[in-house]
Amino acid sequence: MSRFIALGIAGLLSAGPVVAGERVLEGRATLSPDQEVRIDFPVGELTIEGVSGAELSIEVTGRCKRHTESCDEHLDEVELEVRERRGSVVVEVAPYSKWRWWDSLEIEAWVRHPADRPLAVDMGVGELTVKGTQGDLELDLGVGEASVELAARFVRSVHVDAGIGDTELLVPDGWVDGERSFLIGSEASWRDGTGAARIYVDVGVGEAVVRLDD
Repeated sequence: MSRFIALGIAGLLSAGPVVAGERVLEGRATLSPDQEVRIDFPVGELTIEGVSGAELSIEVTGRCKRHTESCDEHLDEVELEVRERRGSVVVEVAPYSKWRWWDSLEIEAWVRHPADRPLAVDMGVGELTVKGTQGDLELDLGVGEASVELAARFVRSVHVDAGIGDTELLVPDGWVDGERSFLIGSEASWRDGTGAARIYVDVGVGEAVVRLDD
């Protein structure tokens, strides 16, 4: 049976047992009008979808790459925390101290984020996808691929940067030419939007793609 843990006024968590090399964690929180969301996700695949309303929800699934007793133990220690901090709702998946185990695990997370609230994501390694948000967006990915798909009418400006790698920026008028940095990095900017949101995407090593649709 799942167990529920109250987290002050920020949200609720549910955690299921490890079964056949898999574990699912769930969290949710109802945001007040002035709160933003900050997500700290170390390694894996993170998908964020903007939704209507004020409720944030996250589902984290951990799987063993190879079903062994030690991997089940690692799965059992994967953590999800949802809490309030200085006007923000903070979502944290596993502490960085457990990174030594991630080579034996596959971690996927799906977040439903109140679309009109500001969002900041700090992610270590993996694939990051954001769709349908409407507020300010700040993404910081160490290594991997970041992909953002938004409606152009909500966006004022975009800056995309890859320290080592490539950037792509598509706006209603077409592709925005990027600038190369020392032949190994790339960045692109656009400031002609009619909306209010400011979009910033930074990838240390990898690829950063932003597409704005009419």
